[in-house]
Amino acid sequence: MKWKNRVIHAGVLVLVFLAAVVIFGYVTNKKNSNMTTDMGAATRPQIAFSYNGYSLNDLPGYKNEMDLTGVRDSITPVSNGQLQITIKAYENVIESLDYTVYSIDGKEKLLEQKVKKPGENATLEIGNADGENILSEERMLQITLHMDDHDMYYYTRIVDGAKLNAAPSLDYVQSFHENALAKAEGVGIGTAIEPSDEGDNTTLQHVTIHSDYTHVTWGDLAPKVDGSERWTIKELNSTYMAVELEYRVNCTGEENEQDEYQVREYFRVRYISGSQKTYLLDYDRTMDQIFDATKKVLNEKGVLLGITDKNPVYMVNKNGTVVSFVQAGELWNYNRDRDEVSLVFSFADAENTDIRNMLMQHDIKILNVDEKGNTTFAVCGYMNRGSHEGETGSAVYYYNIEQNSVEEKLFVSSDKAYDRAQEEVGGLVYYNVENGCLYTIADDVLYKMDMNKGTKKELATGLNEDQYVASEDGHLVAYEKEDPSKSKFVTVMNLETDQEYEVTCKDGECIKPLGFMDGDFVYGVAKTEEVGTTLSGAQVIPMYKVEIASSKDKVIKTYEQSGIYVLSATFEDNMITLDRAVKDGDTYTGTAQDYITSSEEAKESNIYVQTYKTDLKETQIRLTYDDGISDKEPKLLKPKQVVLENIPQVSLDRKKETDAFYVYGHGRLQGTYNTAGKAIQKANDCGGVVVDADQNYIWERGNRDLKYSIDTEDADTEQLRQALAGGKSVVDAITEVYGSVMDLSGCTIDELLYNVNQGRPLIAVLDAQTTLMIVGYSDGIVSCEDIGSGARSNHAQSDFANVSVYLAAK
Repeated sequence: MKWKNRVIHAGVLVLVFLAAVVIFGYVTNKKNSNMTTDMGAATRPQIAFSYNGYSLNDLPGYKNEMDLTGVRDSITPVSNGQLQITIKAYENVIESLDYTVYSIDGKEKLLEQKVKKPGENATLEIGNADGENILSEERMLQITLHMDDHDMYYYTRIVDGAKLNAAPSLDYVQSFHENALAKAEGVGIGTAIEPSDEGDNTTLQHVTIHSDYTHVTWGDLAPKVDGSERWTIKELNSTYMAVELEYRVNCTGEENEQDEYQVREYFRVRYISGSQKTYLLDYDRTMDQIFDATKKVLNEKGVLLGITDKNPVYMVNKNGTVVSFVQAGELWNYNRDRDEVSLVFSFADAENTDIRNMLMQHDIKILNVDEKGNTTFAVCGYMNRGSHEGETGSAVYYYNIEQNSVEEKLFVSSDKAYDRAQEEVGGLVYYNVENGCLYTIADDVLYKMDMNKGTKKELATGLNEDQYVASEDGHLVAYEKEDPSKSKFVTVMNLETDQEYEVTCKDGECIKPLGFMDGDFVYGVAKTEEVGTTLSGAQVIPMYKVEIASSKDKVIKTYEQSGIYVLSATFEDNMITLDRAVKDGDTYTGTAQDYITSSEEAKESNIYVQTYKTDLKETQIRLTYDDGISDKEPKLLKPKQVVLENIPQVSLDRKKETDAFYVYGHGRLQGTYNTAGKAIQKANDCGGVVVDADQNYIWERGNRDLKYSIDTEDADTEQLRQALAGGKSVVDAITEVYGSVMDLSGCTIDELLYNVNQGRPLIAVLDAQTTLMIVGYSDGIVSCEDIGSGARSNHAQSDFANVSVYLAAK
């Protein structure tokens, strides 16, 4: 799991949400009947848009109204003030359709219209309201379908497509996509891609713009699209279009005559109207083999996963005989002793014919596999069908291997789209299957909810995200009740056992929880007299040492270097990255990072991941049994779902995370950050965008003018100049003038010129004596104004190579 600047304590067993109010309802399981059934078929209507002959943006339908700022999966171009929609009602009778246009932050309603008795096709008039063009900027559209007994809600961003060259960009994507499948030669694929060492040409599972021609054109797999394709426009602006395609293909196999794959293909393209040429800016394709237990899926060495991610999600029982694993959005269980393979959970229908079931907007997290192979797992994201169809959230299930049944234990709902429901996490949700207790942090309170007794207990109050951390699997949490700059102790809790212990520091010191590694608690210690600020004026807690303590509260490792202070820590795999600083007078300046690696060896298991290669399918994945498999034709089981009269549900009505920055790239939410600088760096790496909690653009890759200059006579700019010249810190000055400030430290000057292009003055702090206001740029030259002297000067971008502190108005 990736710990991103303490932004996402993900991990945790189920899902994590920042919450304001917990609404908790319960009816005991003892009174529920023990019926079993198959998962219900999808029932919701489907909506898509037609644009220039393309069917686009097949929207998921939501059972409840969603947070408008939490749904950012697609953007739809409007043609001549109209949207053409296609409605698949299936068995539903649609009485009417409402559509409402909002500002992108959802705060202003701009247009509201109704269509009575819409047929399969309808036209939405959107261009003007009260004589004003409401598509002067990007907007949010909500469509509501009214049926006999319920409503369904659909969302997409909309933009005027007139000058955005959507049609030729889509034509290019279609041509590239079809020619790659057909392995057509001389059609421009070879000249469009950029083969380099960044591409991995040993695998067909992940292909990028840096892969070679052979891999981009599918090697020798000879793919044939199976069923329909789902096209979604992810980003659309004056500079580029980003499009994601999802579909399944049948390919030439080895163990089997044919294999089927789930494919996601991403394009970012730019159309130049003057030359009428389209350029490929980015390309990313993944394919994951569909695990089909009716075919050959075992050999004498283990379970054949085929072409799939090199780090599959799996968990093994203690005896090394049973393994549960996730493949292409499905959960499987293989029991070697019983010679059985079970499809534990899948949204796909048996015939794979209903497009509603093929939506891949969920993840499956394996929470626990006990000695017998019974598996506790969570399905997180959008629910394609079943009892929670049309909802987002996290459902916790228990697979009973002896009874061949799956029972839902609880459901945690969300009002965000699937990616935000998974990533927008600052609290903790952990379910203990042994005692039926749910643990969650909501409204700054750590709760323990007994789902059997219907009780709720406050374990700790007054928590914020700087005061607690959680382990990767969620069963450990550490928190402090005071501000980290004053706190003398941290409480560490084991949520599996309800046991806790305290970690303390000496007088004149304060302690800060950082995270967990291999079950050991990691924390930092600072001297209270040394709590200070950075060059920008932001407060920091300079930790002079970092310690790692075992579950028995014994320090097993200490990191301490003279004159070096640790400001924060990032956890990834078995390594801790330390952000460090040195003291210069009363301020702290960043210095080189350092790392702590785990000395604990990975626990050995009889079952492990192994790669192997063949000529046709190249690199493949196998779950290898050390002592092999004798019977290679297992019995296929499809467990029934236990139907309970009332499933315990927790609804988290979260307060808005106003300081969060969201990174979208490659068609997905890539992460949530609490500093704009780190978000921009991530977005630059994946060619994406950064938006704030109100969906305002903070940064876009490549979408800026070649030159731009801010009006320095502007009243706000002058006020900012005076505040800085008057001795206020940069943070205080920007906050006073603009209301909020973004820390862009760590970014390059080239990355940050986007902010100048948006009319936001950029402040560069060179040292304690020199602060520059960047007010323009042109042809590699940056125009600045010295805050102290007021002198104007021009600099080459290279002059800012060693500048690490930048701030700007939000």
